[in-house]
Amino acid sequence: MFNFINYIGQNLQLIVENGGYFLLFIVTILEGIPIIGQFVPGHTVVIIAGFLSKLEVLNISIVTLVVILGAITGDFIGFSLGKKYGLHFITKFGSYVFIKKEYITKAQNLISENPVKTIILGRFSPITRPLSPFIVGASGLHVKKFWFIDFIAAVAWSLIAISIGYIFGASYHVVAAVFGKFVFFAIILAILMIWGYRFINKNFHIFAKYELITLGLNLLGLFIFFKTLQDAITDKVFLLELDLYVYKFFQANTHEPLISIMNAITNIFSPSVITLAGFIALIYFIYKKRLYFVSIITLALGGGYLFTFLIKNIVMRIRPEYALITQSGYSFPSGHSVAVTIFFTLVVYFFIIKIQSILLRETLIVISVTIVLATAFSRIYLGVHWLSDVLGGIGLGLFWVTLTILVLKYLNMLTHIFKNKSK
Repeated sequence: MFNFINYIGQNLQLIVENGGYFLLFIVTILEGIPIIGQFVPGHTVVIIAGFLSKLEVLNISIVTLVVILGAITGDFIGFSLGKKYGLHFITKFGSYVFIKKEYITKAQNLISENPVKTIILGRFSPITRPLSPFIVGASGLHVKKFWFIDFIAAVAWSLIAISIGYIFGASYHVVAAVFGKFVFFAIILAILMIWGYRFINKNFHIFAKYELITLGLNLLGLFIFFKTLQDAITDKVFLLELDLYVYKFFQANTHEPLISIMNAITNIFSPSVITLAGFIALIYFIYKKRLYFVSIITLALGGGYLFTFLIKNIVMRIRPEYALITQSGYSFPSGHSVAVTIFFTLVVYFFIIKIQSILLRETLIVISVTIVLATAFSRIYLGVHWLSDVLGGIGLGLFWVTLTILVLKYLNMLTHIFKNKSK
């Protein structure tokens, strides 16, 4: 397993080079197919391909050819489906993926007035991109005319999307030199998260106002994790110096009573105990048939442990040399910090809405945060982790658990909508 992880880490660029073109081709095809295309972020993937081309991970000429061919192929499939099944298909099943009737009516009117404009402009809108070819096919437009117009639209869209990523990649080295490569990618992910949240809420109205706090915590965890990850594998950085200072300080200022207390905290809130508590919670929610909560606990804790394991064995950071307790394995990120952050974030998420008293809500938050910080501190005090290890663990745990909450909230609401429509 370790050898496999190391192979992935060492050959990541080669894997992207070999599989990137195929993935790009498939994604651009799927985005042109009705129903399926609503959920495929083809435009974003094409921009990323342009970005990777500037970094010379992918070849710009091959990327351009693949994107154009994929876009044309996907549009032709959508056109053929529309010609064969007509508007009845999209009217019947479109409501399940939030394709509103007014979109279909508006597209029909545009096609009757100016089919050229509809095909070209439809390619540039994320809402109409998987819809326009189908409706054009259902309208009875001749296939030769569609081929010619769609070729122009696909080429224009592909070149613009690739150019956006390519231009963005041109500024990569400048930005990365200021903020660091990992923080730079954290910025990219943050932009995608904000865009995705806004897009989903604008079109589906799924997230409540308080979910903005979840998004904010997600972005906070993202930046903390990537910043500490960057410092964990980079020499001569501020956080590394701070790690050494904190480590030496506690080495010179240990006290027997505090050692016992810290040892108790690190054992009580260890990943093993957290796993047991999570398992008990799973049994309870399964008994209560609260499958939504079961899914969150399983994915949050399971995914958190998996990412911790993978990152530890990719980064392979050595623990501090002298520790007050024996601890094996690599150091970054702290597994204790990841587990306790995920678990007590879920505790707050599950109970805070049900608690009416503001005082009790704030008490729950304070207790949860205190436990997380105390556990993290115990790992530093006992000398088994660097400061950046526990910060990275808290960041990773916070990012992953909030991402799980947002994604499952979205999927859960979609499930309810589908069930209501099918009745």
